[in-house]
Amino acid sequence: MTSFVRNTNMLKRNKRSQSGLSWFKRSRLSILGTMLLCASQGSIANEQVEKNANEEPVVAYHVDFRVQVMPIEALKAMAKEVASLGFNTIIMEWEASYPYKKHSIISNQYAYTRKEVKEFIEYSDGLGLDVIPLQQNFGHAEYILMHERYAYLRADARQLSQIDPTRLDAARDLFEELFDDMFSTHNSEYVHIGGDETRLLDCKNCQDAWGDLGEEAGKSKIYVDYMKMIAEIVTERGKTPLIWADMILKHPEAIKDMPKNVIYIDWNYGWDFDRFGSDPRDLIKQYDLQFWGAPSIRSGPDDYHSNSWEKHLNNMADYIPEAKKAGYTGMVLTSWSTSGEYGYNWFSGEVETVEIYPIRQVYPHSYPNDAFRMSTSAFITAIEQEEPIKVKGFTRQYAKERFGLTAAEATNLWKILSSEVMNNKVVVGSVKLSGVKGLTEEQRQLAQVTLDKVRELQAQLKQIVPTINEEEFSHYLLQLDLREFWLNFRVIQGWVQSDEFMRKDRNTAVKMLEALLKKGEELNERFEDSFSGALYDSEIEVLNEYRNHKIEILLDRLSNER
Repeated sequence: MTSFVRNTNMLKRNKRSQSGLSWFKRSRLSILGTMLLCASQGSIANEQVEKNANEEPVVAYHVDFRVQVMPIEALKAMAKEVASLGFNTIIMEWEASYPYKKHSIISNQYAYTRKEVKEFIEYSDGLGLDVIPLQQNFGHAEYILMHERYAYLRADARQLSQIDPTRLDAARDLFEELFDDMFSTHNSEYVHIGGDETRLLDCKNCQDAWGDLGEEAGKSKIYVDYMKMIAEIVTERGKTPLIWADMILKHPEAIKDMPKNVIYIDWNYGWDFDRFGSDPRDLIKQYDLQFWGAPSIRSGPDDYHSNSWEKHLNNMADYIPEAKKAGYTGMVLTSWSTSGEYGYNWFSGEVETVEIYPIRQVYPHSYPNDAFRMSTSAFITAIEQEEPIKVKGFTRQYAKERFGLTAAEATNLWKILSSEVMNNKVVVGSVKLSGVKGLTEEQRQLAQVTLDKVRELQAQLKQIVPTINEEEFSHYLLQLDLREFWLNFRVIQGWVQSDEFMRKDRNTAVKMLEALLKKGEELNERFEDSFSGALYDSEIEVLNEYRNHKIEILLDRLSNER
């Protein structure tokens, strides 16, 4: 891994190589393979090996635009920021923000113009950033399948997440056009073809397609057949396909039939390597596959009111060194705006989709004063150095240098951000499927205990005053205040959902909810100030409504105003 560190340290000094070769090609030349090549081809091989050894590794920043789409100037600010930190690649999950030509119904209200897309790619290229498009084509396809025009491709009439993998010819016709559209604006040698979380491999047509193989081998076959078809579309157009690795790890039986040029991206957010089934390290040895690694800075269980700082930084510290040892040939930092699960608004008995709604939205990005800059920097540091990062030491050093804090203040900041109460799950009513009608007394008290502790953290954080980069620091304050706001509601909600709540208590609960919504108005203003220009005004309005809507619904129910 010395070469991994050495080459990555060059990122901040050198632009991307004009040859277009990237680090994974160098890494695939094992020591034995290189010796055999040199022996057979002499000095030419030696020159090529030396050239490959000087190539940069792919260090990619993932941008998820399923929700929380940035205006073009904010998008450029993001590119400038990540380039300055040491990334050389951006993976753009445009989804419905891409301006499709022949399939323009897919593009939503936040879609960029084609001029803006090309302008962004040209700007990024000037910063030394390769922009890789991500085109979902199998799972996470709600933004396509919600439209009646594409209903013929649905694997399920009401779960619109997935293309039916048995409709190979029909799917190929559509995605050839979508990929051609993407390639008309992007010039990267890579394209990400998705492929993650395709959980409907047991649809009716799927089961018929299993034949005599049985469930496990059948699921693997139809998955590989479909993704092989997609990989061939992009390979025929001179591109190298990237694919999320979770499903092939879960169903590896037919992996030998996958195209050999596919690069698998193992997203790992703090679990064992065999979490999805097979261990990628075993598959690398058995089939000589190429893998990239992918930790995260925003993922489950993060929400608008909580961010798992300690989980994500421990992920960098533990996973990245092991991925290097495993021979992974690139690294991607993922950042998810939502879980990718949706609720639906249906129209008429014909199951027409009016709109889809993300079930969970996390705290947004706001470049260059981003709330997640510390964990992003930890990712780069973990790649650059040979030893695993020391999370506490890294965060203290970051806080001192970035915010001008004293050693004691920096230590206290990390204690606040990593406190258990910042991420505790708080249950109300009863536990699902428990058979018990109510929570235990300890479970019922958890909301109030957690709320009290968070309020203590609020008081502590207000005592820490940065001398530089105040805007970035202000996001910690806002995140903590949003956490307090949510817990405040959970306390009220827990009472209302308990067997102690009577009709006579409604007026008291109404007053509590009204006071909470007044506090919510203040948070709305702060949220708007923090993300003005980073998000569209209408998006900010939607996020504020998302945060307050359940409180408003409960207030309407209890107030009995008709």
